[in-house]
Amino acid sequence: MLLGQRALQFHMFRHFSPSFAFWWVILPNIGAIAMWPIGGPSAAFSMAVCGILALLFCQFKSAAIRQIGIVACFALSIMMYVTATFNLTPFKAVSSMKFLAEVDLASSPEYVLAFIVIVVALLLALRFAPRTPRLLSKEERVMAILAVALLINMDSIATAGTRGSYKMHAPEGTPIDSAVLQNRIEPQSVHARNMIVILVESLGAPNNAHDRALFERAWGRERWSAKYQVSQGKTAYYGSTTNGALRELCAVWSDYDRFDFDKTACLPKKFVKAGFHTTAIHAFYGEFFERDAWYPKLGFEDRLFRSDLLARNVGACGGVFEGACDSDIPALIGDRLRKARGKRNFVYWVTLNTHLPIAEDPSLHTENCSLSDPAWNTSFPMLCREYLLQQRLADALVKEVMRPDFPESDILIVGDHMPPFFPRDMRDRYDTRHVPWIMLRNRAALERYRSEGPKRLSAAIAASTSQPVSR
Repeated sequence: MLLGQRALQFHMFRHFSPSFAFWWVILPNIGAIAMWPIGGPSAAFSMAVCGILALLFCQFKSAAIRQIGIVACFALSIMMYVTATFNLTPFKAVSSMKFLAEVDLASSPEYVLAFIVIVVALLLALRFAPRTPRLLSKEERVMAILAVALLINMDSIATAGTRGSYKMHAPEGTPIDSAVLQNRIEPQSVHARNMIVILVESLGAPNNAHDRALFERAWGRERWSAKYQVSQGKTAYYGSTTNGALRELCAVWSDYDRFDFDKTACLPKKFVKAGFHTTAIHAFYGEFFERDAWYPKLGFEDRLFRSDLLARNVGACGGVFEGACDSDIPALIGDRLRKARGKRNFVYWVTLNTHLPIAEDPSLHTENCSLSDPAWNTSFPMLCREYLLQQRLADALVKEVMRPDFPESDILIVGDHMPPFFPRDMRDRYDTRHVPWIMLRNRAALERYRSEGPKRLSAAIAASTSQPVSR
């Protein structure tokens, strides 16, 4: 019996096609495979889909059709890996492709290396994959399916450690959570003249003492407490930056491409109805993720994007996403509020410069980062640059909002999602389920509200006793 089983196994293995396994299964997924020692999301689903395509296209005799199949496998594998890494939907990934010319991928050595590896692999596959023998027998097709299954299992093992840190969608029935809800921000609860909500790109919650100290150096309560009542906390997150926008502004786990704006009164609309003027600010192009189309639906009367900010003397900053400098925007907000002429304002600002990957860029002043001790700086250079830009963003905010003439405002600072680092040792340094928030309530406005409380109560009692009693 045992000899029979071994003979059957040997017989099946004779039908294994190494050329199919290498050119059609391994090479189209080389990007995900190369990330196994480093980290990254699971690519099991894309490997399964690519495997099905490979089984179909390798059966054609035409070399041209086979080459189309190889290109399709590579394109699908890359797109699905990118969407999983950055918690994007396929729709958003495809819609953002038109901005590739505006994205400076060359500024990131990691992206350059990945591009070279993928291009070389694709060129080799286009040349050699069409030459692989067709899978004519049942045994050959079974062994090909087993090759795909083996790759999927290896990917599942390699990515098990970071699987829980990639969260594109909230599970069905997950209660909504947000910093806005936790702080009960509504027009009637804002006692200051203005309300500012700042969604900070890649602001994660560190889970170790060393990084928490860096976080506190930038965002700690002592920096604001002389003028503001400071509270801090965390909120759950799912998806990418635009998911974070709807989480905070509309109290939904959704995204702009599948959300009905007409059926929900999001926060900006509520503030407009209460007499506030609403403004949205983002340092990149308004067409990116169609913000210029859905921001008005949220209720934003003014929208300031890259060209608008540069025209208002906000500096230009580089990086992978070249846009306006975040560090110049607090002064612009302060200037707009000072010129508001008595009008109350709701301002929503999505930052840009801390978007990963962060390269050594002179315009961002991220060369030779030395934020902490030399060993940590050397071990985590991009993490160092991330905290460095957060520090500069916080410094710019402190400089502006602590000015004596900064208009009376309540300010909410909240992360959109944890930093989408590839290496697992860097992802493991963050709370993978929550992002932090800092709430600054203007002390002068709070004192005025508290002192006026008894007067409002007395006025309400007087008004009620002055009404005629019905009989």
